[in-house]
Amino acid sequence: MSQKKKTDNEEEALEGALSPIVNRLIDKNFEKSGDKIASQMAPLIGGAIREQIKSQKDDIVDALYPVMGNMISKFVTKSFEELLNKINQQIQSGLSTQTIKRKLKAKLKGVSETELLLEENAHAKIKAALLIHKESGMLLTKVENEDANLSDADMLASMMTAIRSFVNEWVASNQEHQELGEIEYGGNKIIIEASGSSYLAVIVEGAAYTKTYNKIRHALEEIVLEYGDEIQEFQGDYSQLKQEEIEKKLQELLFKESDTKNKQAKENKTHPLLYIVPLLLLLFFAYKSYESYVDESLKDAITHNIVTTPALSPYAITIDVEDKNAVLKGRVPFAYHKELAYKKAAEIKGVTQISNNIEIIPTLTDPMQVSAQIAYLLKGLNLSSANRLNYTFDYKNLHLFGTIDSHKQKESLLKELSTIKGIENIQDDIIVTPLKINTALYFGRGSYKLSPLAQKELLSLLIKLKKKERAPLLVLDAYSDMIGSKAKNTSLAQKRMQNIIDFLKTYDSKLTFKSYVHHNPPKGVDPQKDHDKARCVTITAKEEK
Repeated sequence: MSQKKKTDNEEEALEGALSPIVNRLIDKNFEKSGDKIASQMAPLIGGAIREQIKSQKDDIVDALYPVMGNMISKFVTKSFEELLNKINQQIQSGLSTQTIKRKLKAKLKGVSETELLLEENAHAKIKAALLIHKESGMLLTKVENEDANLSDADMLASMMTAIRSFVNEWVASNQEHQELGEIEYGGNKIIIEASGSSYLAVIVEGAAYTKTYNKIRHALEEIVLEYGDEIQEFQGDYSQLKQEEIEKKLQELLFKESDTKNKQAKENKTHPLLYIVPLLLLLFFAYKSYESYVDESLKDAITHNIVTTPALSPYAITIDVEDKNAVLKGRVPFAYHKELAYKKAAEIKGVTQISNNIEIIPTLTDPMQVSAQIAYLLKGLNLSSANRLNYTFDYKNLHLFGTIDSHKQKESLLKELSTIKGIENIQDDIIVTPLKINTALYFGRGSYKLSPLAQKELLSLLIKLKKKERAPLLVLDAYSDMIGSKAKNTSLAQKRMQNIIDFLKTYDSKLTFKSYVHHNPPKGVDPQKDHDKARCVTITAKEEK
């Protein structure tokens, strides 16, 4: 025991004697060979940082905070200033042609003009993409372009994890749930997109815009959906990861957007004939449709002209129009009808040529055409609301029934039907229903002016007369109360009837009248008891022969 103690004392004495000498040698050697020492220690520092991040991540964040906080703030401020300067330069261009085009393009694409400005000036090139394990900071896989030159991707992954952790801790102190989105350096930036147990660090050269971010998010979403469980269970064994498949997903990020657009443009490029031929066909069909529309319009106009001509309506005349050339077909009894049909067709403007192929058949007695003539005559009479005429036709036998408002119209109808060939027997069951008018107007003693009540009665009478195609003859009978002289009563009666006639003619000047003066009261009225009823003028209707 005493020997061991003696040995320890000797070592302590030796250490105390040599320590000053060794320290001076190290300091002197460091001053002369500092670069050599740094190169020898550099590989050890990367591993040390990774181990430090794994075990004491918070210490790294605290150590980097004074430097990184200021650096991030400067990057954000500088980037924002550059962005504002670019937008201001574009806006200050005024109402140039490019400005107008940009405004219209923004409206068509449904985006703001500012976003379109950014897209026009943005030329993003993705140089490299690193998939990093979020918890350990280890590099899971990477892809890069030829000019990326990532000599130590593991070192970069460790540094990115440290910076990201630092920023997240710093932001968390402000009680906001956010993560570091990107880091700028020189003309490049590192876009960080996190999801699940990993995050994607993408090195971009130039300005990135919405499409670039969407492209990165989409790539990470696909990786997390397909390989999320493997990444979550990753403990450092790369054989458990499908690195090649993940790299294929990341490789799509490296394609230039301009190359993609050019490739799509080439694929979509088609021969001009593929557009011209359908256009010509469309124009051809449009022209033919227009021609067909014109021909149909001419056909309808000619048909309307012929059908609405009373002398032609009983006959079945057909019209065909092609290329504005009209062809008339059918059968009529006389040359007059054929010439009339041609004349009616020629009245339509736009017809180039008319071929009149109508046949003349003098002995024409087609039952259908005879029935059509009967229907046409009755239809004209039934235009008056007072007439309700119908018929049945069994070849050569015609049965008429219904109502008509005058004997004169009935006689005219029967006379016209007797001239139609094919009708030999007419059974007449038509009832004449003339307009019934029996109006009495009363006047005060010695007065010939129309009272408001009398005017109202006359207006009601006018309404009835309006329903008649032809107004009947109105008969006015003036009666007296036999008070006073005969001459005075006669004068009053004439003035009363004249006032009535003047009032009615104010509204209908075509009315006809006959007037009679009576020196006695109406039949059944006692002038001694009913003086007011005795002083009246009655109005009745009489059908004109």
